[in-house]
Amino acid sequence: MSVQTTYSDAPARGFEGMIVGKDFDVMPMINAAASASIAFGRAVIFKSGGNAQDADLPSAETDKVAGIVVHSNAYSRAYTDSNGTFGDLDSTGLRPGVMMNVLRKGVVLVICEDGCTKGDRLWVRAVGSTPPEYLGGLNNADDSTDMIDCTGQGQWLETKAAGELAMLEVDFMQEA
Repeated sequence: MSVQTTYSDAPARGFEGMIVGKDFDVMPMINAAASASIAFGRAVIFKSGGNAQDADLPSAETDKVAGIVVHSNAYSRAYTDSNGTFGDLDSTGLRPGVMMNVLRKGVVLVICEDGCTKGDRLWVRAVGSTPPEYLGGLNNADDSTDMIDCTGQGQWLETKAAGELAMLEVDFMQEA
């Protein structure tokens, strides 16, 4: 049996979808996407024609963002046996049909696609699925015709390079 002989004195800062602080509002929602898993730290929309708690990934600039999926260790990993696939979390994120917590108001650690400067406003990706562009991805500027304007609902709280974790303050409980 091997033993750990080295230790880092610089632990990881956090992880995507980690809530920062004690003042936040979270709404339980269901991944109502037809087949897509939703990763922690991604924005979701209210699914049209569904129940109030149905969430999906954005698909148009006119979509209304419900909030950001927050992390939890309470989910079971997906596995497949002779009876089918079971579990909540696959290699992409939370599987369709799974209940998830969505941050409506508060501060969260997320990835900014292109990097951000403290004070930049929020834009959410509605078109794209090629890394580093993901549906529900978060950015600090409009990217032609494939972003949802959330400048009145989100602000980056620190300066970070592309692909780094950054603190984002959001309030999706107010009108865009």
